Amino acid sequence: MNNQLIQDLKLARDDLWAALDTLDEAIEIYPGWKKREFFAHVAGWEAMVFTVLRAYLSNQSSLEFDYQGVDKLNAYYVMVRQSTTVYDARLECEINRFAILTLLEQIGDFDAVLTFPWGQNTVTEFLEGAIEHERLHLADIVQLI
Repeated sequence: MNNQLIQDLKLARDDLWAALDTLDEAIEIYPGWKKREFFAHVAGWEAMVFTVLRAYLSNQSSLEFDYQGVDKLNAYYVMVRQSTTVYDARLECEINRFAILTLLEQIGDFDAVLTFPWGQNTVTEFLEGAIEHERLHLADIVQLI
């Protein structure tokens, strides 16, 4: 396991959550997205990542995704969580992140190739992208503060 990547992933999340903690729930982060929708977005993506990692570790065949682009996937993740509260959406994020970290501990080969909705990435490539994704969101949120 690449401990530095895991630590960077944890730090990126800690920084993102700290910035979000300073925002009022009524502030629009992105068009149509306040805190609840933002957490729903993260929860949805992490649920998908959990599914990918679990399939890999259980030697299931590659998953099939009906991928129609990031925007449609984001809209779907937010839509299916539209009745949740900010607290519950954040809690789902935290549970999913814990599960992802637990599964990552079981992956010995970070050069292993995983199939995501957008295509294939090694575990290392995925983690680098996830870290960058959270840092990009952090930069956007810092501009709002």
